[in-house]
Amino acid sequence: MLSSGAIQFITFSLIFVSLTYACIIADPRTSNIARFCTRSIPSFLLKQGGLQIVYLVIVLGSWSIIFTYGYKAIDNSNHIHSHHKNAGYLVFALCMTSWRYASSKSPGNVTARTIPLFDHYEYDNLLYTNRICPTLQIRKVARSKFDRYTKAHVPRFDHFCGWLNQAIGEQNYRWFLLFLMVHFLMCVYGSWAMAAVLHGDAVDKKLLDPTFLNADNDTDLKIDYIAVLRYFCKEYPQIMCVLLLMTVVSVILGIFLCFHLYITAQNMTTNEFFKWRQVKQWHKKETQKIQLALKYGKVKSVFNGNGAKSGLRHLSNSDVDVACTGPLKKSQFQGAPITRIYLIPDQYQNIFTSNKGVIENFVEVFKPLSFRQEAIQRYRTTLEEEEEEEGNPAKWKAT
Repeated sequence: MLSSGAIQFITFSLIFVSLTYACIIADPRTSNIARFCTRSIPSFLLKQGGLQIVYLVIVLGSWSIIFTYGYKAIDNSNHIHSHHKNAGYLVFALCMTSWRYASSKSPGNVTARTIPLFDHYEYDNLLYTNRICPTLQIRKVARSKFDRYTKAHVPRFDHFCGWLNQAIGEQNYRWFLLFLMVHFLMCVYGSWAMAAVLHGDAVDKKLLDPTFLNADNDTDLKIDYIAVLRYFCKEYPQIMCVLLLMTVVSVILGIFLCFHLYITAQNMTTNEFFKWRQVKQWHKKETQKIQLALKYGKVKSVFNGNGAKSGLRHLSNSDVDVACTGPLKKSQFQGAPITRIYLIPDQYQNIFTSNKGVIENFVEVFKPLSFRQEAIQRYRTTLEEEEEEEGNPAKWKAT
């Protein structure tokens, strides 16, 4: 018969594995459960700020187990120093402080008046063009985006973080990185500490010896790791649940942190990363369609004066458009007259990643451009000019 502790751990593990499969492995386009878990529930929670409640339940619940059961196990262990209890309190304080601080910091807000403060970047005329925001009716500065959750136009928009219930942008991205790093280190440290407690107990009771003596018939039995696991589930079910949770979350947060460090080194945002992936997919798709047209002899190469290929002459009829429509079929190229020229799509370059080094890219995050003297002076000058035009003395105070 399984003990109540083992049943608790098995139940928790099954729920955890099921949620992991639905949220990470399953494809939401083909799985109703995955779509419900990864789209419907998050969408509802994001609108209501509910992910912050989920965060508090998970974090405070896990720490309650550690303080109640983990610290008791540390007191009874000879393999982990009691100083780690004090370190745990410090880690918990850093965890909650980083969450609270990051959730309270604004990403910046682009308004008609603050445009000069955030107008740092050139338009690349691909992802960002000089146009008016249809929602707020203000000029969209490069790399900005209207966030539908906070109803604000965010400079250097990265993403909306439901755990913080805050948009992440130019002025608070550094605090998001701090929040992410603190929680990653917290999970790694907590996983190690709880694993050390369990390993120490196994060593003291010689559960990890290659063989042990069967007292019933004086025979040597080989170690059974399943039996050791069952022992831990029986004696430490709460610690085992938290250890499983922290270990998996450590891996997820580690991957997520590496991703954000990578895009920071590239001077790219999460929003831009996925948009550039779409651009590359579009370029590949369009090039393949033109090459397919060339293969079936319905496109003729056009050369410029120096002999470099500059475009393609396409043989089409009214219902064929190589540059804009979906994948073309072979039959679409049969019997089509020459009507127009299609250029091979250029391989676009990200202008924000090509001019700066890695160090400067990180400096730009930890010392945002809108906090630098050049932007502040530009903002102050604009306000003074506006005040003078209105016939009022300029009133400006640095914030």
